[in-house]
Amino acid sequence: MVSDNTAMIFNLDKNTELDGTVGPRIFVCQGSSISEHRLQGMQVMGRPVDGAEPEISIMNRFVSRRHGVFETNKKHTTFIAEKSTNGTLYNGKILDPGERIVLNDGDELLIPAGDERDGGDGFVLLVYAASYARINLWRGFRKQSTDQLTGICKRERFISWWEKNYWKNEYSQGIIFILDIDNFKKINDSRGHNLGDDVLKYVADQLRLCVRYEDQVCRWGGDEFVGILPGSHDNVEDRLKELLKKIENHDIEDCPPIYASVGYADISDALNPTSIAELVGMADKALYHIKNKGKKGICLYKKA
Repeated sequence: MVSDNTAMIFNLDKNTELDGTVGPRIFVCQGSSISEHRLQGMQVMGRPVDGAEPEISIMNRFVSRRHGVFETNKKHTTFIAEKSTNGTLYNGKILDPGERIVLNDGDELLIPAGDERDGGDGFVLLVYAASYARINLWRGFRKQSTDQLTGICKRERFISWWEKNYWKNEYSQGIIFILDIDNFKKINDSRGHNLGDDVLKYVADQLRLCVRYEDQVCRWGGDEFVGILPGSHDNVEDRLKELLKKIENHDIEDCPPIYASVGYADISDALNPTSIAELVGMADKALYHIKNKGKKGICLYKKA
């Protein structure tokens, strides 16, 4: 019975192919992180640098700024390899610059990405999915590291991401923040858990828009969220204030204004910036301070 089920997933009948109303997908896998991208038209795949962000962004220093291009039409998707430092493997062979590959459902592309000794993940895996079964299969894999209610990543995935990315230049001047929804228990008790769930989902959506990459923010637990933002605390402060304003002025039906408190800290103030426990501890002290002052606001952690 198990082998039959496996065959149904990987050996797909023609009637499981997408009908054109749902486009094919590329799933990008790095460590414990899986992201999904819809393929349509011409899309550059590469590493974002200096404000230039490709359509399919891969935050990994071993990926070139313009690593490859996907061209998708009604009939098929073609991958065109670009000139890059590490190259892209297809069926175990490094593609030449300009080489074109017509992708089939289940095809895999590999980008060598160093090893743990030099801060790499070993490889970046890209999986092409052009059938409902394969899309749902990889969405299932992705779901394992995602908070099912809010759709943002779980604490464990966030910690794993930070351990692999803390060394990057953009985080040398960065902050860690912890956001707590004020009086969330009162919302649950007086308005019901369904509305409480809507509030959590709305706050998570605003956080996702506030950060650049989805792995930069997670649901830490309950009504607490933790995230990383590049930039000095002077530059980030306005973004956090804007975030709180958007949360307060929500569009959730039959819901009173939502207020939140944020504690944040400079990553450079940590003795060990690789330690999420230390970083969150600093931000949590700032959060505790703002909560004691009456909630609804932000507070920067300062060394004694």
